[in-house]
Amino acid sequence: MKNAAEVRRSPGFRCLVGTTPMNLKILDDKKHQFRLALFGHKAVETGAACLLLMVQGQLAEATLGHFLIASETGVLTVFPLLGITLTRYARHFSNRWVSGAFVAVCSFFADALIHRSHYPGEYSEAALTAAGAFALSIVVSFTPVGKHLDRLAEGFLQREVDKSGFLGIKGSVGGM
Repeated sequence: MKNAAEVRRSPGFRCLVGTTPMNLKILDDKKHQFRLALFGHKAVETGAACLLLMVQGQLAEATLGHFLIASETGVLTVFPLLGITLTRYARHFSNRWVSGAFVAVCSFFADALIHRSHYPGEYSEAALTAAGAFALSIVVSFTPVGKHLDRLAEGFLQREVDKSGFLGIKGSVGGM
């Protein structure tokens, strides 16, 4: 049996624990922070709207099954949004209205795929969930949490100098 000093010197221990502090530089990037915050933030908004509509406002009657279905809807909503953040169209998330519209469209399809409607009409609950997710997204964007997300989203607005020497924001109306 090895003593503690021998274990600390072994290569496996160094790989597990490391000789230097953990390298978390990836979380220093505002784009990655935004993606992480977007995932949780929008999944909760969509899940809350879905849960409220699924139990038709009777939150006391919500079961674990309702929470699981609402969670699935929320998670399925954010995957296309995360995919968009990997493209050049990610800069549109800095606008709360466009971001809310993206959430609404994705939540409509997610809700329609996850479960049947509890209201008359095949896609009525999906449409109501989309409207609720849009409304929650807009309301939360005015809170301190939403303002923090806006600051993180600014990482997607790259500043560039065009050929005439004009310093503008890439993708903006007045910029390039």
